[in-house]
Amino acid sequence: MAPTREMSLETKERIVKLLEEGNSSRMVAKDVGCSQSAVSKIWTKYKQHGMVVKAKRTGRPRKTSKLQDKQLKAICLENRKSTTKQMKHKWEEAGANVCDRTVRNRLKEMGFQYRKAKRKPSLTPKHKRTRLQWAKERQSWTVDDWMKVIFSDEVRIISGAVVRPQQPVERPSHIASSSIFMLLIISLVLGVWFFSCVLALDMR
Repeated sequence: MAPTREMSLETKERIVKLLEEGNSSRMVAKDVGCSQSAVSKIWTKYKQHGMVVKAKRTGRPRKTSKLQDKQLKAICLENRKSTTKQMKHKWEEAGANVCDRTVRNRLKEMGFQYRKAKRKPSLTPKHKRTRLQWAKERQSWTVDDWMKVIFSDEVRIISGAVVRPQQPVERPSHIASSSIFMLLIISLVLGVWFFSCVLALDMR
């Protein structure tokens, strides 16, 4: 069904004038080129409100205040990698009572753009074979063997993101000889064993 075209103010005023002069709604409809029902509606509204223009609508009241909108902006700027649900949860802790849609609408009004995080592709059979081979070759390594490895791609893990340093991070010499680092190496060896077992089961 095609949308109805809004009648101009001049046409409505002409309809009212013709009806006040005593013309029938049928003749008026034919004269202005509209349906009789449209003429009747305009005449009824004119008698009820004394005007042919639409009354100003108040619309739905805004659900959030300016202060609450500022709170949402601060939440978004705190961590731009946050999801809508995460920001909604923090906003509700501050006293807002909103839905996900409201969060997205307010962020859009502030000029923020939504971007979907890229998904890392799943491992291919070739990747799995390569990783399994790598794990098997190193499953018998000792702590001394792992001490010779230069960890130049250390990362910092945060919720929903991986932050890599701009420059390779060198391991301090005093940490390399500490008991804490030895425990980390042992954990890495155990992790390689576990990784090897998981891939072996997955390849079957």
